[in-house]
Amino acid sequence: MNERDLAHTEMLPLAELDDDELAGAAAVGDTEAFAVLVQRMSPSLLRYMRRMVNDPQTAEDLSQETLVDAWKGLPDFGFRSSFRTWMFRIGHRKAVDHYRRMHDVPTTAERFAELESAGPLPAESAESSLLWDALRDELQNLPHMSRAAWWLREVEGMSLNEISQVLRISSGSVRGHLQRSRKFLLTRLAPWQPGGTAPPHEAGPDDEATTGEGGRR
Repeated sequence: MNERDLAHTEMLPLAELDDDELAGAAAVGDTEAFAVLVQRMSPSLLRYMRRMVNDPQTAEDLSQETLVDAWKGLPDFGFRSSFRTWMFRIGHRKAVDHYRRMHDVPTTAERFAELESAGPLPAESAESSLLWDALRDELQNLPHMSRAAWWLREVEGMSLNEISQVLRISSGSVRGHLQRSRKFLLTRLAPWQPGGTAPPHEAGPDDEATTGEGGRR
């Protein structure tokens, strides 16, 4: 952020600044600007971490660690991406590191990769509480990276390029994860589609998509 941009931010109330303007002010030591950023970003970051980490307290701890690391790293943040994308990248790395420590992230997902692509399943389609509960449960059966890609796209509304930056994989890989996760979820949530008659069965160890995939550092 150049001097002209900084001068612009100094002329506006903090609440009127966008995320990157706040990050620029915080990068030069404005703690109030960063406090506004934290207030804006915390809800979506915590939602994401709760989907990636099963334990609520661990998700909250990792969210806090992410924000602390973002604050410490801001002076070196080159704004090559948006602050939001950069923050989610830090958070995703922490989630992956947590699962690696817990030995919960296998490195392959061949059975899941065999699924064919299908049309999108927007997050907005989860209109009822029962459907949302089922969707939340089935997300836990997706491989780690596919779950992350789906959530960032359908809930956080990130572009393929932004997701690519967060997960440190190619846009083509992001597209593949999205196609396969949508196919899986459409299949597992079929009972809630028109004409469905039975609730989905409990996910077991032999179900498709029970393996995960770690991210690259």
